Order: sequence, then structure tokens, then C-alpha cells
Amino acid sequence: MTAPADYITQLEQVVREQMAEIDQLRATISQKDQELDGLIAWIATDADALGALQSVYADPRSSPAIKTKAAIGAIAFERSKPASVSVVVDFKSRVHDARMQTVELRKQEWTREPLDLSGPTPPTVLGGDLGGEALDPEPAA
Repeated sequence: MTAPADYITQLEQVVREQMAEIDQLRATISQKDQELDGLIAWIATDADALGALQSVYADPRSSPAIKTKAAIGAIAFERSKPASVSVVVDFKSRVHDARMQTVELRKQEWTREPLDLSGPTPPTVLGGDLGGEALDPEPAA
């Protein structure tokens, strides 16, 4: 069995630990009361959500995690995103444009070549010349 003096010493130690915990809890309650007072004051004013987020991440009493969350929420309203650029490519029109460019180039080539009207007449598709020999192989007597 423990001596009464040792028992009293143990009880005093327990009371000291309890008082330290009570002091810590009182400090936490005081901090929460200040936060609550700030929120109530914000609600009573005409401040907007962005102002609230800015005040949270500018508050030196806020923890780094809270500051980061508030800054993440506010950044979309403080800095605009760059405009998105969408490129729509119409394959059909690109093919058509390429073909038309090729046609124009060929037209230019054809206009550059001089026509030789003094040369022999080229054969027709049917294999003869323009005189009708391919259609009527036997000369008329």
C-alpha cells in the first residue's frame, strides 16, 4: 500500500495535468470564439465569398492548410484562365482546297505551253485521225 504522502503527490500531479489540459481547451475555445465572431461579422456586412476567402488566406492566425484551401478557392476569381483555342479542321474542305489548287496550277502550266498548230494531228481516242479513217477503214471508190 502506498503512503498517504505519495498518494497526495500523485493526486496533485493529476490535478496539474488536468489544469494544463483545461487551459489548453480554454485557449482552443477562445480561438474558435474569435473565428465565430469573424464569421458573424462577415455575414453582417455586404462582403462576398471572394472577400471572405481572401481574408482567410491573408489572416496570419490561419494555419497553412487553411490558407492553402482558401487560396485555391479564390484563385479562379482573382486570375482569369487563358482563353481556350479550338481548331476545327474540316477534312472535306481541305481536300477540296488542295484539289482546286492543283487544278489552278495545271491551268497555269497549260497556258504556258504554246500550241503547235502546224504539227500533225494527234490520233483520236478511237485510234484514227480526224479524217474519219478509224470509222471507215475502206476508202470509197
